[in-house]
Amino acid sequence: MKYQAVIIDLDGTLLNDHNQISSNNIEAIKLAISEGYQVTLASGRSHNLVLPFAKQLGIKLPIICCNGAYLFHPVNHHTSNSRFIEPTVLNSLLKTLSLGQFCFTLYCANGIFTTQESSHFNGLKQQMMDLGADGHMKVIANVQDLLGQCGVVYKVLVSCQDKVALCQLRDVLQGDLQADLSAPNKLDITAQGTNKGVATIYLLNQLNINPKYTIAFGDGDNDAEMFRVVGEPVAMKNASPAIRGLANLIVTDNNGCGIGQYLRRIVFEGQHSYLY
Repeated sequence: MKYQAVIIDLDGTLLNDHNQISSNNIEAIKLAISEGYQVTLASGRSHNLVLPFAKQLGIKLPIICCNGAYLFHPVNHHTSNSRFIEPTVLNSLLKTLSLGQFCFTLYCANGIFTTQESSHFNGLKQQMMDLGADGHMKVIANVQDLLGQCGVVYKVLVSCQDKVALCQLRDVLQGDLQADLSAPNKLDITAQGTNKGVATIYLLNQLNINPKYTIAFGDGDNDAEMFRVVGEPVAMKNASPAIRGLANLIVTDNNGCGIGQYLRRIVFEGQHSYLY
């Protein structure tokens, strides 16, 4: 089978533990692009924190941001296929989060906002600085004041070291919102029906590519819907049990070169191989 497209998650997948892409993986991705493969990134991040990596890899296709809440075009900087959380649903969600004393960060049209600093929010600020990214970040203690400034909200990220509490919150929210773990201590919340799978189908339709001719790499539960729609889901060794169960094969963890090794095999042979 000749694959035509490759979609790659960032955190825990393409990025190693130092928030970098290995030279082996960079070279393999650039090789795939030069050989005509349609390659892009799909992340829970906002576009500001994805663009530096897209530029590093030479990606020109729209990138999937905030778990599919919108697509961002690296060339013309336009946003498309936006899906935001409805205001009434958002207000109810924020009341629930405030009652539970969870730390939460809002990924919005006007930047990244929170009501109180947290390790996640401060980590994003540091990443912005390290990457030289252009993005507005602000702490506003009053929720209504925050909502008055942030614009539409694409994603709410809840960070908590208590995974059981996060899973309980996820289960409570299901039905009204899309809620998936992107890491053991992070719950990504988007509008109902918004996920990487839906965004993948939308993008592939624009490219006139059948999903069965698409490879996807991922590690977190927020990659599940993307894995379900593509022909070749590939999990990292460090992936969650659910993602490993959905994968056709498993490559090295995010600190290795499994992505690059696999892509080279695909490019050189032009077909799938179960060697990794």
